[in-house]
Amino acid sequence: MTTRHISEENLMRYICRTLSDAERESFDKHLSECPICRGRLNVHELRQRQIGDSLESAINEVSPSQKMNFAAIAPRLQQRSTQPQIWRRLSLATPIAMAVGGLVLAFFGLWQNLDIVLVPQLHSFQGPLSTLSCFCFIFVSMGQFDQAFTARPRFIIMALLTSLLWAGTLVIGLLNILVIRDLVLMVYLSAGHNTAEMSVAAILAVLISALIYIAVVIGGAEYHYKHIGCPSSWKLFSWTIMGQLFIMVLPYFL
Repeated sequence: MTTRHISEENLMRYICRTLSDAERESFDKHLSECPICRGRLNVHELRQRQIGDSLESAINEVSPSQKMNFAAIAPRLQQRSTQPQIWRRLSLATPIAMAVGGLVLAFFGLWQNLDIVLVPQLHSFQGPLSTLSCFCFIFVSMGQFDQAFTARPRFIIMALLTSLLWAGTLVIGLLNILVIRDLVLMVYLSAGHNTAEMSVAAILAVLISALIYIAVVIGGAEYHYKHIGCPSSWKLFSWTIMGQLFIMVLPYFL
């Protein structure tokens, strides 16, 4: 574990998001390894939230009428003080709900195509749900680019999102193998090959795709585990899912 800690000034720059991408990624890596700096960052963020909530309430209640007593003002202050917390909770819950929804759509898409896994039937693949799930995953991953890597509960949320996105790429990868198989069958059919040649080509395409799939799943899991919450992890998720989406939509253009 490193013995050099992040300075107070740099912690404030981190919270205010005035760091460069390289500095932020370096600090993210340090925060993932240093519980002391994570605790200090958590304290700073808590103070910033308290100051922000108090300031917003003060601004909203500037110069109240002198005829209003405390009993009339208190409910308004209490109502306004809860609004920032509600919006903060919604901002945290939205990407989780989107990721869960995308994962459910991906599983339904896989379920729709289970009956054609062993039957090389051309144009049998059905992919609207799985294609929609890709858009959900892209929305989640790209929405995390500028999010701060902080102590709990933010770290827990990022770990949960990472797990959901990884599971989503795992399911979509299985569907990609089916799409590649159908594309190979389509090419061989248009070239006039017989059924035996088409079957051999489809099997080879599935085997090669499966090897690539295993490498991407295992390698991606290791990388994302070591870089939870880092911008590089979200960017890799985005590129991976966009590549999977490209494969999913290819049959619609052929």
